[in-house]
Amino acid sequence: MDSVLVKKLDVNMLHDHPSKKVWIRKRTIITSTIIICLIICLFGFMVNLKREETILAINNLQEPLKPNGMLQSNSIQADSRTQYLSSSSSDTHQEDHLLPLLPGQRTRPPNFDGVISDDSLVDSLQMFANRAPFVHHSIDAVTSFDVTCAATTVVKLASPADYEAIHVGDTLHYIIEAKDSYGRPRTIGGDFWLGALKSPHLIAGTAAKIIDHDNGTYSMYLTAGWKGDAMLELTLAHPSEGVHWLKTTYKYGDHLPIWDGEFQLGNAKETSKCYLMYDSTWNNMCEYQPKKALKHTKFVCDKPFTLPCESLAGIRGASNFPGEFSRLLPTEKRVLFSGEHLYKNVAIPHGFINIKERTDNQFTIPKDTLQLPLCGPDLPSPLSDGYWYNGQWNSLVCDTKQTYNKASAIQCLEHTNVVFTGDSTTRQWFASLAKLLDVGHPEDHDRSFFLERTLAAPDINISFVFHPLSTHPKPIFVNMSQVRFEVDIILDSPRYTCNNVIVVSPWAHFIMWPWDAYVEWLTHIRDAMIEVKRQCPELKVVIKSPHAVNKQTTMKGRDFMFKEMMHAMREVFQGSGVMFIDIWDMDYAYPAPMELHMPDEVINQEIALFLSYLCPENMQLSLIPTSENIHLPPTSENIHLPPTSENTQQPETSEEQMQLFKNVKVE
Repeated sequence: MDSVLVKKLDVNMLHDHPSKKVWIRKRTIITSTIIICLIICLFGFMVNLKREETILAINNLQEPLKPNGMLQSNSIQADSRTQYLSSSSSDTHQEDHLLPLLPGQRTRPPNFDGVISDDSLVDSLQMFANRAPFVHHSIDAVTSFDVTCAATTVVKLASPADYEAIHVGDTLHYIIEAKDSYGRPRTIGGDFWLGALKSPHLIAGTAAKIIDHDNGTYSMYLTAGWKGDAMLELTLAHPSEGVHWLKTTYKYGDHLPIWDGEFQLGNAKETSKCYLMYDSTWNNMCEYQPKKALKHTKFVCDKPFTLPCESLAGIRGASNFPGEFSRLLPTEKRVLFSGEHLYKNVAIPHGFINIKERTDNQFTIPKDTLQLPLCGPDLPSPLSDGYWYNGQWNSLVCDTKQTYNKASAIQCLEHTNVVFTGDSTTRQWFASLAKLLDVGHPEDHDRSFFLERTLAAPDINISFVFHPLSTHPKPIFVNMSQVRFEVDIILDSPRYTCNNVIVVSPWAHFIMWPWDAYVEWLTHIRDAMIEVKRQCPELKVVIKSPHAVNKQTTMKGRDFMFKEMMHAMREVFQGSGVMFIDIWDMDYAYPAPMELHMPDEVINQEIALFLSYLCPENMQLSLIPTSENIHLPPTSENIHLPPTSENTQQPETSEEQMQLFKNVKVE
């Protein structure tokens, strides 16, 4: 009995032994640790599995992702840069109105070859992919993206599908795929292109309309207006980075056009600097406030030492566009306006094409098939403004007459006062019309600031008035007694008759003006016209548009700024009843080098367009060229040299010189 009791006590003592308790605690800790490790491993496995599923889903959507971010795979036969959606607009070729998808925009292609069939899964993956903050780009060499390069840019014919199937009347649709110097497709738009289709031997040509899809691709449209061989040309004037600087910095830059003001009173003469100020303040300067042409913009001159402010006789331009452009262009941006980034031609495969005659054997587009509207205000802009053929302009904007003679011009302008205001390009219009009416004297057309001709019997008066405060590339003396603001001419026009036609050409001499001052100037012209039309509804105001000038590297950015001015004109005068004559495409399409002063053959056709706008219904123009409407090229007999110090007389100051301005005061 005692032995059994002792054994039981020994067993109980064994269980309570300290070493046993330690072992039990260790076993509990080890077991808990193992369980925790298993839980962590299981959680990690699930996270990794979810990650792999996500990567696989994205790869199925975007595989393979090229450096340009395009979607190209065997299962998805589509390209986000060349996939097109039908437009609601209609035309002879409906595919010409197809627009590419924007960067990052994704749509499920019609054929997936069975790879993905669940629409809800596709939509959810698209939503997930669009949340990515960046588009991945990679190439073998680590470089930054370059600007658009003309040498690597690709041009493809979209329609017609076959180069051998181009006929008279077809609208050619090309796709421009902009690429950088490494051959990588650009994914942004904004490049400034100039394109045309020309046949110099046929004196034929048409300008391209280029639509920016804002994703690195552009649609270029041209009209095949004539039968024969033609050469397609495309020029990269400025890459988008240069255009961005022009739009945001140069356009609204701190422009300060400068003139040399020449003061004269009797035999005393003085010269001081003059400036155009917009919403500025100054001290001890002569201020000249235009009557109604400008409000926030003032013309001011440094006060002469002895002569009064009222003795200002004239001004000479003391600043020029190349110098102003260079002053505002920062060093790091100069590469955008030089070398391969400035007016470079694009090599186009199959750029030499042959246009075949129509099925009805017509060599040009028959006018009776076009159903064009009559010329007038607020006309829509078609895909093509027209085309040249055999030296005549065929408008596709409105129904015009290509040729004219003295009798038909008199019929149109009888009992009318025509005033051409503006620069030397408008003076070319005056000279052409004066010659057509047989009242012109070519010897005084060059470098003249005021010209007037009268045809008494039909009661026709035509005149040219130069606009003041213009900037010139050369220091030409502008006599303040011979120039007037357009606003003043419009407001004074009803003094003798309401049958007035006033032509305004507000562009070539204003590229160095502060942009707000330029828009203010346009706005006051519009307001003056609206005011006079209340009294004289017969008043006709014609806006003559700018045109591309040339490709001289000394005039960087000028053509683009002229284009911006044209957009401003359209915006300011839209719906006001003015007749906007757009000659940009007309002049660029002419198969000859671009110049500020286009040849007489072009000016004569511009005058035919002008007369068609003035008299759209009752004007019966001759369709057969005669000796009256063929202009001989200028010769040494009718070209005068610019005025020099020997042949230019500076007139005495008169009261008329100060009539340009309402107030003359010293600040």
